[in-house]
Amino acid sequence: MEVIDGARLPVHSWAPELEPGARQQALNCAALPVAVHHVAVMADGHQGYGVPIGAVLALHGALSPYAVGNDIGCGMAIVPTTLTGAGILGPVPTRNGRGGPVARDDIMGGVQASIPSGSAGHRDPQPDATVDALLASAFDAMKEAAKVSGVALSTSPSARVDAGRPLARADFEARGRSQLGTLGSGNHFIELLVGPEDDVWVMLHSGSRGVGGAICNNFHRMALAHCEAEGHRVPDPGLAWLPVAGEGRWPDVGRCYERALRAGLSYAEHNRRHMLEQVAAIVERRFPDSFGWDEIVNIHHNDATLERHFDEEVWVHRKGAVKASPGTTTITPGSMGTATYLGVGLGNADSFESCSHGAGRTRSRGKARQELSLQRELQTVAAAGGKVFATSKEAVLDEMPGAYKDLEEVMACQSDLVEAVRRLTPLGTYKGADAPRRRRRKER
Repeated sequence: MEVIDGARLPVHSWAPELEPGARQQALNCAALPVAVHHVAVMADGHQGYGVPIGAVLALHGALSPYAVGNDIGCGMAIVPTTLTGAGILGPVPTRNGRGGPVARDDIMGGVQASIPSGSAGHRDPQPDATVDALLASAFDAMKEAAKVSGVALSTSPSARVDAGRPLARADFEARGRSQLGTLGSGNHFIELLVGPEDDVWVMLHSGSRGVGGAICNNFHRMALAHCEAEGHRVPDPGLAWLPVAGEGRWPDVGRCYERALRAGLSYAEHNRRHMLEQVAAIVERRFPDSFGWDEIVNIHHNDATLERHFDEEVWVHRKGAVKASPGTTTITPGSMGTATYLGVGLGNADSFESCSHGAGRTRSRGKARQELSLQRELQTVAAAGGKVFATSKEAVLDEMPGAYKDLEEVMACQSDLVEAVRRLTPLGTYKGADAPRRRRRKER
């Protein structure tokens, strides 16, 4: 762990050779007047918006929307099965006893057909009273905050208070219903993995979809308004914050964000569980009763929780970081061509009991598209025993192994934060991406 000075508070970094942009962002976080004790950057740390991905920031009586992240509750879920690697790479059982298609390909094809990705949602979402209540709670909190702050609700991600069109309750709730049980895009995925005992697991990475984005963007505009109104200078707009302690207009807005945040986190957890159940329905049509639901792990790595550290109650923001308190199960994925580690948290105080949420990027999406060869990257995946399933393989080039840090190095750098328990390698990966646009006939 490296101690970086140069701000009001020190930065504790587990990231070797932290890139200059992320380093400056961490120092900006450490300059905040409400930041407490130090800022921590995990081994996968890299530049984000305002706050580095992989950063842990403790605030006294305050919440910062972009220190949580746009995808509130983004996280991982994993569940073991009774399947074996040999079985999943063999033919699907058929009634006539003849060999069917490869089970992995058949299952992942079913997953790809059943679970929307990109910006898509379910056309006819099933009623879910729990999720409806979460959506109503989130919108109620946003509506109340808009009235108190004077910042109107908008569909826009812009920081401008006059951008976009008004956000209506019906549209917000309809979007939340349709996107329940959907994957999204970017680095979100569903994966079949195999362990050292030929044990097969199902894992996925997703979050709160458009629900979290709407909550974050609207409260970020209110946080900017608060900082301007109260004369709080922030070194980066992405660090705008809201008070949650005390009386008055802005603490009321901050507590509204806390309510909406809780709803967004719960929505994300339900979204992952819903997708796992969809995958289980596909798998168990071929291999009945094969999911071990008693051992499911479903965790966030974009959240904020009130915790006690260094003898003080603080709001610990983990943006691309996993809670690793003593004995807590952690998930650290690498890439579809490497591995994923299940671990147990060691409760290191210097990291605010946190650890890395993944391998971390070495190339931006743009650089990955420019510098990586899709063919070579797919060969790397195949050599590791995996296979990619997506609406367009070209759309996932920026998520290939060459865009990420070496997971083994990341795990070595955080050996004082988490104990590795099981190493899993990918057999098949469904990557979230928007469907490719149809080209004009002339261009085909």
